[in-house]
Amino acid sequence: MSTAEVFALDIGTRKIAGLLLAASEGGFELQHAVVEQQLPGAMADGQIHHIEAVAKVIRKIKQQLEQACGRTLQRAAVAAAGRSLRTQLGVSTAAFPRHHRFSADEVRALELDAVRDAVEQLNPDSGGGVMHSYLCVGYSVTQYYLDGERIGSLVDHQGTSAKAEVIATFLPRVVIDSLDTALERADLEMLSLTLEPIAAMHVVVPPTMRMLNIALVDVGAGTSDLAISAGGTVKAYGMISYAGDAMTTGLAEHFLLDFTVAEQVKLSLQPNQAVKCLDVFGNELNLAYEDVVAVLKPRVEALSDKIAQEIIALNGCAPRGVIMVGGGSRVPGLAELVAQKLGLPENLVRIRDRASLNLVQGSPHFGGPEAITPIGIGCTHLDGKAMELIHVTVNDRRLQLLRMPTTTVAEALLHAGLALSELMGRPGNAYTVELNGRCLTLPGSRGKPAVLTKNGEPCDLSTPLADGDRVIAEPGEPGGPPEVTLGELIDAQAMTFTLICNGSPLQVIPLVSVNGQEQPFGYLLKDRDKITLKPISTFRELFSALNVPVEREIAFVLNGEPKTVREGLELLVDGVTSPLDAPLKPGQEVQYRHKPCTIKDLFPATPQQPVPGIIVRVNGQEVELCHKEPAPRVNGQEAALDYAIKPQDRVEYTPSLTGALGAYIVTDIFRGYEPDEAFTARGGYILVNGVRSGFTTPIKHGDVVELVPYGAETANS
Repeated sequence: MSTAEVFALDIGTRKIAGLLLAASEGGFELQHAVVEQQLPGAMADGQIHHIEAVAKVIRKIKQQLEQACGRTLQRAAVAAAGRSLRTQLGVSTAAFPRHHRFSADEVRALELDAVRDAVEQLNPDSGGGVMHSYLCVGYSVTQYYLDGERIGSLVDHQGTSAKAEVIATFLPRVVIDSLDTALERADLEMLSLTLEPIAAMHVVVPPTMRMLNIALVDVGAGTSDLAISAGGTVKAYGMISYAGDAMTTGLAEHFLLDFTVAEQVKLSLQPNQAVKCLDVFGNELNLAYEDVVAVLKPRVEALSDKIAQEIIALNGCAPRGVIMVGGGSRVPGLAELVAQKLGLPENLVRIRDRASLNLVQGSPHFGGPEAITPIGIGCTHLDGKAMELIHVTVNDRRLQLLRMPTTTVAEALLHAGLALSELMGRPGNAYTVELNGRCLTLPGSRGKPAVLTKNGEPCDLSTPLADGDRVIAEPGEPGGPPEVTLGELIDAQAMTFTLICNGSPLQVIPLVSVNGQEQPFGYLLKDRDKITLKPISTFRELFSALNVPVEREIAFVLNGEPKTVREGLELLVDGVTSPLDAPLKPGQEVQYRHKPCTIKDLFPATPQQPVPGIIVRVNGQEVELCHKEPAPRVNGQEAALDYAIKPQDRVEYTPSLTGALGAYIVTDIFRGYEPDEAFTARGGYILVNGVRSGFTTPIKHGDVVELVPYGAETANS
């Protein structure tokens, strides 16, 4: 059979439809179509119960089509009922060394681990690998997180933790296995697999219509499958276990009919026409259309209720319109009731049948809404939208996978039950450290990733797979302990800046200690380390860190007695006098000094200007007097009054009393006048302006001083 042709099978609860469909220049050509009734009890609610009974009908259809086309049919495209589809959210989180850059393979492995989490939630008690009971038919990432924050993509970003949330879609293996076995019993292989609502959606609501919010309802015998389109995609699938068989059962119970007879009555309904049949007692019945519709009405009401409720549950509100397909959609009044319960105009809830498929020509006898799904199965395969089964081996274990455009080595490893840690190499044991009293966890270093080969050649997680491929995965090796430095943990670079201090660059770094001891930023952290971090934010904190005292004490000796003085710190920031609690900023120009204490500061009463000189007459001789303050001496050397005192200096200085008072006394004349020998030898008395005075008697300019030796009075007399 040409690759542009397909044998499609729609295996329903009551009927099996088989058709040969080929791609044509203008669309598709339906070459042949055969419909056969299922054997009693073969299927229920879309699930195969008796494989051999189903296989027997498939063989019958296969033989008829082979006779019609003149060739042997070996493979068939099939669909699983929408009721089999399962969706589940999954989450995976992984820790990495600080500032680790995530690769595409690591992100892919994280996604697959989230799919694994979804599977375990679906089937927590499964054995033989996480995919023992379910096959993943696709997944999509709903959100990535980097260090706890939402992000659009993780690839090439840096961080310590990554998280992926996915929504994954699954089919139970029993569904696929039963379909596969029934085909095998009929001497057929499964060519491809799709879902019945996907197949119907493919031909009734093509991608060009999926920006519209439309609900598709495929009413079969055992189930009613639903699909919702919006925003350019099929956003949700659903199923209710109530459909055409419920209508048939209602007729059988009311009119006492065999189920197959009741089914025929349902299918034969025509307005203004009666249906003749026999009840189980052999009575001939002539059932009017109105009577049959009246019996069906409560069940049609119940079906429309269930359909409307499921649509709103899946869509969140009523859609813009509803398309109904499947044999069960023919039930009188169903479309109108669905429109009423959704609050839609009746012309926006319509039944679509074969006549609406303009791209499909040929075999006009195969029509009605029940033709939509089987034709959709064939079209889905020919358009490359169905999933094909392939067989691969992983570490010599044979696996059956659904081949999709995204089927890669990663999916095979997931189905084989390999965990994320086995693929990427489990990180080493984490450390716990304490930063300013808060506990932090440091992840271990990255392990060695798995070594992957496909058919003997190196490959990676994104390498595509084909039927028969052999994959070998050598598990990765666990990593070592964390390799995080003190500077990396506290982000020292962001907390360090430079000032210009007294003309030289000064780097300001935070105060950090580990277990009570100062450590460099390159210190490699150990488990249970206790870290204390204190940023430097003011000049007072800076000078404290530099061991520059805000006020210092100077000890020295003054005139033989121990003394102390205090020098305060003066601060200029960008040329402006500033308080010590001013904030630090990068690039500031800073000048500081301790204000010195001078000898002059020790004697604030010392006159700032010299005392003016005077002239007095002593014993008839003019004597000029001028006051000269004695010079201070520091460590034995003369020094100026503005000398800044240093620790342990020995200062000698006593300002004269005269200088202190700003006047002269009699004693001062002896600095410029030598008394005669008689006064010196015998002593005498002093007269100032004729008044007897003492050595400390003040004198002023123009005064007359007489030094009279004792005995001079006698001699004179």
